[in-house]
Amino acid sequence: MVSVTKVAVIGLGTMGAGIVEVFAKGEFAVYAVDGTTELAERGRGFVTKSLDRAVSKGKLTEADRHATLDRITFTAELTDLVDADLVIEAVPERMEIKHSIFTALDDIVRPDAILASNTSSLSLTEIAAGTRHPERVVGMHFFNPAPVLKLVEVIRTVLVDESVADTVRELALQLGKKPVVVGDRAGFVANALLIPYLSRAIALYETGKVSRVDLDNAGRVGIGLPMGPLTLCDLVGLDVVHEVCKVMYDATKRPSDASPSLLRQLVLAGRLGRKTGQGFYDYSADAGVDEDAGTDAMTTSAAVVGEGELATQLVDAFAGAGVTVTAVDGPAAGTADLAGTPLVVVVGGGADGGFDTEGDEVDDWLATVTSTVDARTVVLTADEVSEFVLAGVLGEDIAILPLRLHQETKGGQVAEVGVILGTTPDQVAMVRATLAAAGFVPIAGPARPGVVVDALLFQHLNDAVAMVDAGYATPQDVDTAMTAGCGYPRGLFAILDELGADVVADGVVEQSVLDPSVVPSPLLLEHAARDLPFLS
Repeated sequence: MVSVTKVAVIGLGTMGAGIVEVFAKGEFAVYAVDGTTELAERGRGFVTKSLDRAVSKGKLTEADRHATLDRITFTAELTDLVDADLVIEAVPERMEIKHSIFTALDDIVRPDAILASNTSSLSLTEIAAGTRHPERVVGMHFFNPAPVLKLVEVIRTVLVDESVADTVRELALQLGKKPVVVGDRAGFVANALLIPYLSRAIALYETGKVSRVDLDNAGRVGIGLPMGPLTLCDLVGLDVVHEVCKVMYDATKRPSDASPSLLRQLVLAGRLGRKTGQGFYDYSADAGVDEDAGTDAMTTSAAVVGEGELATQLVDAFAGAGVTVTAVDGPAAGTADLAGTPLVVVVGGGADGGFDTEGDEVDDWLATVTSTVDARTVVLTADEVSEFVLAGVLGEDIAILPLRLHQETKGGQVAEVGVILGTTPDQVAMVRATLAAAGFVPIAGPARPGVVVDALLFQHLNDAVAMVDAGYATPQDVDTAMTAGCGYPRGLFAILDELGADVVADGVVEQSVLDPSVVPSPLLLEHAARDLPFLS
């Protein structure tokens, strides 16, 4: 196989210019090609600006900047690529454009030169099959921004010479990247997992049951990702997300892969995200900012019923916010009167809670305390046991809302409230404002399995397990793809193992009851049954 010393990149948009920079910094001679002289010069501007930014941040010396630019030849002529060892196309995701480029290259480059596509979703097999030498066509998918993100997906087809894929993999390592070698299927690894997650978030936002800020906080704070799903869509470009959804759905016919109606409408309206100034958010200078409920809506008095670490945390948090807190545990049950208390949080179940359900018996003190609340009170249940018990104790006129506190992440700690039918906007505003004042990041969503955070996360994890179960990638490949390509602080299987396969499996099964399109992966159920982690 050819030794790669001269590389060509066709298409000098943001991605193509980034790939040019990566190879030039790696001391390769690079041809940078676009359709016209003007476009080629625009590409030169992209590369120069990026290098200048690196110099200003102290990440690159002036000497290295000049040396990098000297290795690049900007041109509008494909015929200049006659001596290229590797050609990478990074043109728009339209099959007819890619076919025309590869067909032209057949008559220009040497027969042993490698032809690579940076496609993020199109079929590599279809691209390769239209060339004279399909055995030399491979996928080399970089992630934006290419100079920063480490992942390179190397995509093999059934037609490729294995030595070609091996060469490209070794080349990626030489560039300091983290290659993952996989077969040709829609979305490959990263997009095949990321796009359904984004699509589900958009579909949930479309229902009007969750605000865009809450959705983004669910991803950014609740799961701990670099940004929320709607913000990420705006950054990537809604047209790009829409196109990948179409490719994914054409291949799988899964509802979660389809482009949601709202996404299609925004694309038709030309609201493509940051690049047009409007998407799910408005990026104009005079745009308003979403605001959570102000402190005026918070309550000044609350009660926490239960014992253990969680109960103590809530008491301390409310007290720190200036709320007068009544802490009710077992010995105080006989004297507690919570009538008129606006907010009562019940922490129960198991050793960390305030009551025991063994033998189907609930301690008398729980019934004694809760029997004193009335319709003026919003009751938050911090666990499923409390929710189950209170449904049989309290009257139907009392709002009983599930409360789920998630693990703290870099962005804070999410306190998630499930909203049931009949809950008034004032009640939701009071709960949100009080939780926010207590230092939590409040999220309100439908009182259904997973609410918002786990509704998104558990299906995301289930998709990853299904990919492994299909033999397409290993858990290590998946975690590399999501950390090195999507900026996840931890891989999906690292998250899954920390939560426990049993917890995730139970959550997915609960979601599947309400949504038949949600199918628990058999491999996930097997790991849950045997209590086995995915990473060793």
